[in-house]
This record gives sequence, structure tokens and C-alpha cells, in this order.
Amino acid sequence: MNDTPAKILEVRNVSTSYTRKSPLGKVKIQHVLHDVSFDLYEGEALGLVGESGSGKTTLARAILGFLPKYEGTIRHFSERPQVVFQDPYTALNPAKTVEWILGEPLRMLGIQDAQARRQKILDMLIKVGLDESYLSRKPSQLSGGQRQRISIAAALIMEPRFIVADEPVSALDVTIQAQILELLARMKEEFGLSYLFISHDMNVVYQLCDRVIVMRKGVVVEEGDIDQIFDAPRHPYTRELVEASK
Repeated sequence: MNDTPAKILEVRNVSTSYTRKSPLGKVKIQHVLHDVSFDLYEGEALGLVGESGSGKTTLARAILGFLPKYEGTIRHFSERPQVVFQDPYTALNPAKTVEWILGEPLRMLGIQDAQARRQKILDMLIKVGLDESYLSRKPSQLSGGQRQRISIAAALIMEPRFIVADEPVSALDVTIQAQILELLARMKEEFGLSYLFISHDMNVVYQLCDRVIVMRKGVVVEEGDIDQIFDAPRHPYTRELVEASK
């Protein structure tokens, strides 16, 4: 009997670069990603960690289909993932109400009945810790934590199996961070989600993730279970990140 979880995402030998031309006309190739490979499995939260400029966001853009040119292969074994961004204020339409923001994905799914949409919206608001009173509010009338809850609700209402969370708590204070991480963990269990959780903060990753990939300058320098990475990091850069988190 095979107990291995189903594969959600397969990334193989992904590389990308861009060229820069100096004022003297000299062309230099800047590698952003170099031969990146990993798998993500059903029900798993995989952390992608590295400092700014390590290639995390470029890799996420490739996975989400926002980066059209790269070498290698990216295979999805579910529908295209949903995404939760770092800044919920810029991710949400400031001119629209919460009801519209959550209802528009349902219209895209073909749910035209207004009463059915409203019930699904109310059910999702409750799941993310909000209530009916938020329906008529716009993003400017919400706190940072409330906005991120709406962003998570907007992703979940599409019923995905896979979510890319790109620094989803880095813009929040520590108390609100803990609440959003608890919500993400609860939603993972309730919906059987897989996460690619992108962060520069090892402490945040430790609270949510099962496994970690460490990137530096576009290269995967280490990969392992969360406890192994924290207790016995092998690569010097990983050790730096772990030490900095203590």
C-alpha cells in the first residue's frame, strides 16, 4: 500500500536570468533562478525562505504563471493556485465592498444566483473569523489583520487545493501575525490545503510549515523537514538564518 501523499506541484530545473547593459555597452547576464527543483505534496505546508533578492518572488511568479519566460518545467496537479499577497490593502480593490470582493470570484465560477452567492460569502466570512457586518465595508475601513482575513477568504472561496502565500504576515504586527498564522493552519486542516509559504522570517516558517527550502542568490542551498532545518542546519547560510531567528 502506497501512503505517499499525492503530488500537487512539481518544479524541475527552473532557471531564469536577465541581461543588463552597462553605460559602456557591456552586456552582463544576471541569474535570478538557477536549476531549482522541488515537489509539493497534498496537505503540506512548504516554506520557501531566503533574504531579499534570493529569487523567492520570481519563483512564485513562475509558479503562478506570471513569468512567461524561464527554462525548466513547472507542472501543476490541481487547478491553478490561488495567492495571498504580502500587502492586503493593495491586493484588494479599494473601490469595492467586501461583498463584491468575495462575490466576484463566485460569479467567475458561474454562481449567478445572488442569494446563493451571499450565503457562500457569509459562510466564508465566519470561517475566517468575521461576520455579516463586514459585507458593506471597503478595504480602507478595515484593519491590516481584517484585510488579510478578507484576502484569505477571497482565495479560499475559489475552493483551491493549493495556495501560494507570499510574505502574508510580514506587514502585520506580531500579535496579528500569530492570529493570521493560526487561521492559515486551521484552514489548511479544514480544507486539506497545500501551501507554498514564502518568507524571510524563519520563526514564522517554523510555526506553520512541515518542510523548508532555503534559497540564496537563486539557488536552493538546503531542503529538509522543519525540525531538521532548525536543529541541525547543514549549510552555512541556513545556520545564519536560524541563528538570526533566535
